[in-house]
Amino acid sequence: PGAEIHTAKERLSYIGRQQTGKIQYNILQIPRGGEYSVTLQDGTVVNLNSASELRYPVRFAGTERKVFLTGEAYFQVAKDKEHPFVVVTGEAEVEALGTSFAVADQTVILMPGEQGVVGTDGNLEKKKVDVFPYIAWKEGKFVFRKRSLEEVMHIISRWYNVEAVFQNESLKKVSFSGNLKRYDDFEHIVSMLEMTGGIRFKVEGRKIFITEK
Repeated sequence: PGAEIHTAKERLSYIGRQQTGKIQYNILQIPRGGEYSVTLQDGTVVNLNSASELRYPVRFAGTERKVFLTGEAYFQVAKDKEHPFVVVTGEAEVEALGTSFAVADQTVILMPGEQGVVGTDGNLEKKKVDVFPYIAWKEGKFVFRKRSLEEVMHIISRWYNVEAVFQNESLKKVSFSGNLKRYDDFEHIVSMLEMTGGIRFKVEGRKIFITEK
């Protein structure tokens, strides 16, 4: 009740103007290797990355627009100054209007090109970053800037639904930089990773064994 639901290839849209009545939630779950977008009832577009989940109202009501995210997503928030848009994650609440990012009693104001980071000590801080590597997945690309091989394989494993097995713990710390097309053949991705030198990737079924050459 309160919205029409339209589906198309890899897209879900909620259309409706009703602002009263009981709020009902839907949950959109994206499996490993998947990607999907949803247009919420207010016009906000959310692109969900693989292995992610979004819980959202069929229609928005009340003083704010609140959704709940697990994983990774890119939000194009519809403007509505009277109803702030809030994304709740396991560690934080991110509010689009006012560009504030709060964790518990901590709050930082983020400007374009800045990132909010929760450290291992639980403290919240911000820093200047090149935003593109963090959102390149939306454009069908992997962009890595001095990322550890463990981080790289975590991202790649999630997208291609495979498991990375390191034969040596020290290999996890190898630094990697590069741009890869996300939809290239997986074997091509593996061969490009091997160009970093000194590392061999062996694919067996859904597992990738990583060893020294």
